[in-house]
Amino acid sequence: MGWLERIRDVFGGGQQQPREDLEGYRRMGEEVFGVEVELANSENSRARAFLQTAKVFQVMGDALLRNTLLGEGQAAEAVPFVTQEQAESWYGRIPDLLVAARQEALVPGSAKLNLPIHMPSRVEAVGLCPVSHLAGMRRAADEVESLLRERLEHARMDVDQYKEVLLLYEEARTRRQAGDAIVGTLLNGRTVPPDSHEDAENQYWVTLSSYLLIAQGLEGPNVLNVQTQDGDESSKLDSADVWKVTSRYARRDIEHTGELSQAQSELTDFWRAHTVTKEEREYERTADQLLRQGVIREVGYWFTCPFAPVWRVMKGPVQIVGRVVQEGHVFVWDYGKLGDAGQFVTQSSFLHVQDREYTPGSNSQNP
Repeated sequence: MGWLERIRDVFGGGQQQPREDLEGYRRMGEEVFGVEVELANSENSRARAFLQTAKVFQVMGDALLRNTLLGEGQAAEAVPFVTQEQAESWYGRIPDLLVAARQEALVPGSAKLNLPIHMPSRVEAVGLCPVSHLAGMRRAADEVESLLRERLEHARMDVDQYKEVLLLYEEARTRRQAGDAIVGTLLNGRTVPPDSHEDAENQYWVTLSSYLLIAQGLEGPNVLNVQTQDGDESSKLDSADVWKVTSRYARRDIEHTGELSQAQSELTDFWRAHTVTKEEREYERTADQLLRQGVIREVGYWFTCPFAPVWRVMKGPVQIVGRVVQEGHVFVWDYGKLGDAGQFVTQSSFLHVQDREYTPGSNSQNP
């Protein structure tokens, strides 16, 4: 496919043939199964939670691409760009989770990832969300619920211990039913307003995000209310991963332009010097909640390290770190320069810049 055709597909939500790398991602299912066998007798609840999270990402990705990557000799259906990108995002989380599961099983407390693991950023369709993508999201919800059903039945026998997990499941299945009602109408050949497409996608996204947390909570009920040592709620900011708040768009650009080593060094220097604040924890926690609710959308990234996502409010207004952001406006947390305090930034729009700004004098600066 030529670049012009690819651009038309991306911005028109059109169909594409599945990319070769997705077949490689799909084979990760075999790796997940292998680690399941390897850790079958492990009693470490954190190791099992990491492994179950990897399993959920695998199941969701497989369900989304069920009609895309078929057996040998079978013709694969073309799928929208948004479907391919979302599956790639899910499959891409699996290797780190398998590493964490093995580390934790071998040496408790050694895994560099923190629980709970949250859903990565949602890939948005440009324009109306394709019906085939909604059908894939519906399949993903079906498959994950089937994966968790037996454990959920067991949890209902001990409501006190699994209270948070079961309450989250009740919300998830209610939202899932709302999405099913809309998609069922579409699959029967009837038309619905454009807002209903968006609503169905939002309902499924919240459902799958909740299922991901439920899977971890079933392995260890305390996972859903983990506290850090200073009493603040755990967040991605506690992770040792230097890419923990970097926009997926930024990382893709960094890899494309050959800046990966430079960026890795810059990010390492940045987080070594940066002191995480309560306001930053609140910002990241609220942004994750708004994303799961489908009311914000990632539209770019901030030009300075750690290249944090820029969010646009799709349904608003929203409130975050004590500020009200109107619908259509954008916001970001500017983490500041090396060792400096960060700040919340919001405007009606931001200018687009081509280059990323690295710290003068740091180990990662270009010669």
